Amino acid sequence: MGALSFSKWSPSGNTTLLFPAESVACSQQAATAAQALSPHLLGGEQAGFCHVRERRLRMAGGEFCVNATRAFGALLALEAARSARQTAEAQDGPQEYAFAVQVSGWQGPVELRVRGSLPEWQVAADLELPACPVQQPAPGVTLVRLPGIAHLLLDERHVFPEDFLAASAIWRREYDLQALPASGVVWWRQMQHQLEMFPVVHVRDAGTTCLENACGSGALALGLRLCPAGARRVFTILQPGGEPLTVTVDRQGGAMRATVEGPVRLVAEGRFWLPEGAAGGV
Repeated sequence: MGALSFSKWSPSGNTTLLFPAESVACSQQAATAAQALSPHLLGGEQAGFCHVRERRLRMAGGEFCVNATRAFGALLALEAARSARQTAEAQDGPQEYAFAVQVSGWQGPVELRVRGSLPEWQVAADLELPACPVQQPAPGVTLVRLPGIAHLLLDERHVFPEDFLAASAIWRREYDLQALPASGVVWWRQMQHQLEMFPVVHVRDAGTTCLENACGSGALALGLRLCPAGARRVFTILQPGGEPLTVTVDRQGGAMRATVEGPVRLVAEGRFWLPEGAAGGV
């Protein structure tokens, strides 16, 4: 039976497991993540495998995930603070950091701005966006294709269903999203000037589908849906777990840019013992 080091994070409620990438072969990462995410083991909504020194993150299904990227930023800040303590350079109070990281599913670096200290940081992911098609194929339906993930946005004309797993599967089939590394069906509405969303996200290779407590890429997709061309808008979007994500979309000028920002908390860290016969090791 093998054991893996891990840390568990809560980026705005979107519980994320991070493992050292060198501990699990790439071909085995999806299966390892699926086991670790089981409620009777570590639990969580998603998992990634990271190279801290190289500042690279690969999600278990090779998808792009904004919140896991923000959690990776908090991990890098934690490691930097620990290194500073070892060299007697530690400072009291919250610290500020900036990192450029590589993330699966995304072309080019993601710039991270991190402020805080153990156990909570505020992390902003700054993204220079490629062409991201925003299509409205039916009334109340918007399809936003981001690198590494696509989201189908359903407005208040489509009521959030009781059996959201079955409903999301039907929507994914209808819009031919099954073959993508990851896809989300996001029910959203505006209530008394407050935007709120309910994202059901499917990761193909990990075989997971869940109503996430927060979804950074889904919030980004909604921001792109709501920001008109030539404008800059800031949206505060309440997530199912009760915490908001702040999304800034800038469609002025040439390159389109966006920022997704919110809190990231360290939940736990330690060793995870793989079940007998489980994938593991490089």
